[in-house]
Amino acid sequence: MPETKKTEEKKDVKITQEETDGIRELQNTYTQITVNMGQLSIAMERMKENIDAMETQREELLAQHNTAQEEEKKIVEELTEKYGVGNLDLDTGIFTPNE
Repeated sequence: MPETKKTEEKKDVKITQEETDGIRELQNTYTQITVNMGQLSIAMERMKENIDAMETQREELLAQHNTAQEEEKKIVEELTEKYGVGNLDLDTGIFTPNE
């Protein structure tokens, strides 16, 4: 006679409320971490955009500064050619030549 094996029947088991609560708490933790990471990523992207805008503004200001320096150099050359080497008092408009 063939041997028959008795297989154990698997039954549903209810876990404890404490176990359920622990799993839910862990799920909530993961959800909060995911939300926080999303918010941080958005904040970082905004920060990068701000930095890019500041870099652009910085480059524009440096270009303006270079232009102002060139203009200053031109004015000094023109005044030196016209009046010679000396000192100019901007408050009085008086130029005093060097001896």
